[in-house]
Amino acid sequence: MQGTADAMPQLDGVTHRGVDVRGLNMHIAEAGSGEPVFLLHGFPQHWWEWHGVIPHLAKHYRVIAVDQRGFGWTDAPGSGYNSRTLIEDIVLLMGELDIPRARFLTHDWGSVVAQLLAMERPDVVEALVVTGAPDVHIRPNARLLALFPKLWHAFAVAAPGIGPRLQRNEKFMRHLFTAFEPAGGVPEEDIELYRAGPSQPARARAGSALYRGTILPAFMAIIFGAYAKRDFTVPTLALIGAREPSAALQEMGHRAGRGGNVTTEILPGEGHFLADHCPELVADRALRFFAQERGRKAAGG
Repeated sequence: MQGTADAMPQLDGVTHRGVDVRGLNMHIAEAGSGEPVFLLHGFPQHWWEWHGVIPHLAKHYRVIAVDQRGFGWTDAPGSGYNSRTLIEDIVLLMGELDIPRARFLTHDWGSVVAQLLAMERPDVVEALVVTGAPDVHIRPNARLLALFPKLWHAFAVAAPGIGPRLQRNEKFMRHLFTAFEPAGGVPEEDIELYRAGPSQPARARAGSALYRGTILPAFMAIIFGAYAKRDFTVPTLALIGAREPSAALQEMGHRAGRGGNVTTEILPGEGHFLADHCPELVADRALRFFAQERGRKAAGG
């Protein structure tokens, strides 16, 4: 299985395998037993993002950390980085694993994919925790203009030719991991591990295509309220660090009647890479939220 580095990082209690999803070899890392929880990583990461979270969740659930298309130890084909295909990747993966419905803990663009999945197929998403991204039903206001200078990297990565080259630039990649983080954010050894993927041309092209095909289109759809016109029925927790732009977006609120079932928690002093910096907190909030939703449904709420 070709991945982002010569050796797969190891974590006690975690097993690895590839799953064929319509010809795409998708790598998953699994731990624990019981009801399933899928973990979807952000950019430019892979399943290792969750290494501090997995041991906590695996005490209560069957944890499945997915390397999404183009990242980690999953194949990096030349196409398929639009939201429709990325959603289908997850739905078909669930089918291959014989999992009809699951909870999701997600980050960054993984949070975008999971929310679009929850809108398209609410039957397969039991509950959702979003980190490192706003929920897609926010109501943007004039404060949005102040955020654009902070998001320049998204437009740069999306640019054909320029985007792949930038991902192979050490200074630029370190900016991604430090711009919105508190001191002692993402550990140095993990930054090096995450940088290994975009150092490969095919994976750098995949990252650029992802920004063009999913991340920027989703951002524009959020700005213009395309998602906010649709009801959102899946119980969702938006867990966001106060130091990152997503916090300002989330604090703008929702259009009346459309942002229901979304609970927001802004974490003072925290940044974008929550699972890397405070995995125990992320695991605790996710476990509490999942338990709360299970209890509410059991009570008929």
